[in-house]
Amino acid sequence: MLILVLGGTAISIWTTNRAAYYNDRIMLAHASYEAHLKLANATYRLFKQYGDRILIGGEGRTFERAVLIQEIRGNITEIRQIIGEEIDLVGEEEIDELATLALLETKINGLIVKFKQITSQGAPEVLAQNWSGLSLILDNEIDRDFQSLIEAALAEELEETEETRLAAKTHEKFANRLAISFALLAITFTGFALWSYRSRIQRPLHQLMSGVEMFSAGHFNKVIGLKGRDEIAQVATVLDDMAAQVEERTRSLESQNAKLEDAVRSRTVELERLLEDAQTAETNRRRLMADVSHELRTPLTIIQGETEVALRGAEKTAEEYQEALRRARDTAKHTNRLVDDLLFIARREAGVAKLDLQEVDLASLMTETLSMVAPSIPFVTTINNAPTRVDPMRIRQCIIALLQNARRYGGDQIEARLDATQDGFVLSVADHGPGMSDAEKQQAFSRFFRGSNAAEDYAEGTGLGLPVVKSIAEAHGGSVALADAEGSGLVVSIHLPGRPRLQAVS
Repeated sequence: MLILVLGGTAISIWTTNRAAYYNDRIMLAHASYEAHLKLANATYRLFKQYGDRILIGGEGRTFERAVLIQEIRGNITEIRQIIGEEIDLVGEEEIDELATLALLETKINGLIVKFKQITSQGAPEVLAQNWSGLSLILDNEIDRDFQSLIEAALAEELEETEETRLAAKTHEKFANRLAISFALLAITFTGFALWSYRSRIQRPLHQLMSGVEMFSAGHFNKVIGLKGRDEIAQVATVLDDMAAQVEERTRSLESQNAKLEDAVRSRTVELERLLEDAQTAETNRRRLMADVSHELRTPLTIIQGETEVALRGAEKTAEEYQEALRRARDTAKHTNRLVDDLLFIARREAGVAKLDLQEVDLASLMTETLSMVAPSIPFVTTINNAPTRVDPMRIRQCIIALLQNARRYGGDQIEARLDATQDGFVLSVADHGPGMSDAEKQQAFSRFFRGSNAAEDYAEGTGLGLPVVKSIAEAHGGSVALADAEGSGLVVSIHLPGRPRLQAVS
């Protein structure tokens, strides 16, 4: 239908434009013909004025001749404008009319000049003597040349008018035939569209609606049965498939319900596990409190005992009092370190660990720390400059803790290293002692855990060294790893990022 509408519109526009074109051509041809008649009339009237002047004499009608000359020039201008409009409308085939008009204009101007020359000779008797010259003008240049030019121009305009009229009539007949043909085509197409609508849309839609009503009534054992590749047949096929799958979907829903119940049970188990984890966390908290109470009770008891011994009994020497105070001071220092380590671990687990970050060269920091606490331990590195941003006091605390652990449990063969990685640096301390079993490595970062190789000679250890190291490393965005050394022993490695991502893992 859209093609018919567009086609009809295009034909209508084309027919209208062509009719307007032929109408404009006919009007221009008539206007040109009338302008040529006016030109011929004005020219003959002018020539009659000049003839009267020659035959009768007198200077009386000079003004009228001037008016006629002006009228002739106006007619020529009008004809030239009409020819210009014809050229714009038709094309260059009308240029020949300009040449004809130019000949007419030249002929008229020449005749006017000759008449003026004859009439300027004065007395009638003198003009009469030039009657032969006047006759020659009248016979040759007016009756023959000018008349033939005017008649040719008029005949050409009449011929153009007739040709345009015939072309317009031919166009009208063609347009009528085209309209009739288009109407027949439209009728045929409309009939085909109606037939196609009834056979492909109306009847299939009725059958489709009947099938939908059956499905809405619950008769899913029936089918619509539409065949074909159009959209309605595809919808019917989908509905048939849907009806066939309803029972299967029902069974699927039952199966899904069973799976959902399983998922609920699984989720319940997961929630129970989370509850157990929460209970474990609470147990760990209580254990931490118990550990703190226990670890603080021992040094406090020692301090209390030392002071009571010093105060009990007879007067003691100054050296004895100083020794008692020294033991109390050492115990207080130990207690202070223990409390500080426990507080840092607790703050890291709570996410509030504080670091005093500074721009530090790790190589210089390790060299300085080793020179203070263990100048005899070799330091191996291939890095001249290892700039990063860390808390130097906490990193120094980590290095000292690793060195103390290595000395206590690994013997005298200890080595410290600093290596660069793609994203940071690795500080490591290796010993060649008995090392740790895999089970001990898994518990090495638990608070107050001490390995089986902790000898009685090192009973003063708190079991917080590695947990504190792990907390400090994680607070810097790093990590700690335990590995077996070559041969025997243990390697503890601290990985620090080049620019640490501050963390406090809870």
